[in-house]
Amino acid sequence: MGDAARGVFAVADGFGGPEAGSNASKTAAEGVREFLIKEAGDLEATLPFVLRTYFSLAGNVLFNALVHANRKVLSLNRDKGIHEKGGASVIAGFLDGDLLALASVGGCEAWLLREERAVQLVTPRAYSRLADPFGTEKLTTPRFPLMALGISEDLEPEVWEFRIRPGDWLILSTGSMGAFAQGELLARKKELKDSAKIRSEFPAWLQDQLQAEDGTANMASSLIVF
Repeated sequence: MGDAARGVFAVADGFGGPEAGSNASKTAAEGVREFLIKEAGDLEATLPFVLRTYFSLAGNVLFNALVHANRKVLSLNRDKGIHEKGGASVIAGFLDGDLLALASVGGCEAWLLREERAVQLVTPRAYSRLADPFGTEKLTTPRFPLMALGISEDLEPEVWEFRIRPGDWLILSTGSMGAFAQGELLARKKELKDSAKIRSEFPAWLQDQLQAEDGTANMASSLIVF
């Protein structure tokens, strides 16, 4: 989900079964987009919600977008049995000038590629990271999120803010990239110089590679080129 013209984008991954997980991820992504498209750039919009003095306007709007989406998923789960409820990991971004704000809940990652370097901006809040902070080995333990939309009302999204440069690549993923981001991903970025090829070839290639790396088809990813 994204709106490049407005500088907003997000990916979501649901859990709780095919139907419940799909509904949760769709509701979460639509809730984030709804809030960002409607409220982005309006300081007054954050005041009825949560205002953190240590975040920029972009960070505050994004924080509240995930809080808003959480309420939507909680409403979706209301009056359902424990085995009927769904939840979602979500990572969302909001670009204000050259300031990039990212907010994440659950097992999501974000990587920034600049020239011939790759850095992980966001680490997943998942059990696999808790078990192995370095993430250097594949774990048999699933990437159970330690926090997710639709589970509790006292959600506290994690927010990061960075300055980006023209030519930067941002990749948001609900799957694990690990060493792949600093190897094959950088090599592929170096090969693709034409913007048309990037749009036509890279997304499908990225999805295939990440599914192979993560060992599952149940994931989502997005590439944003600045």
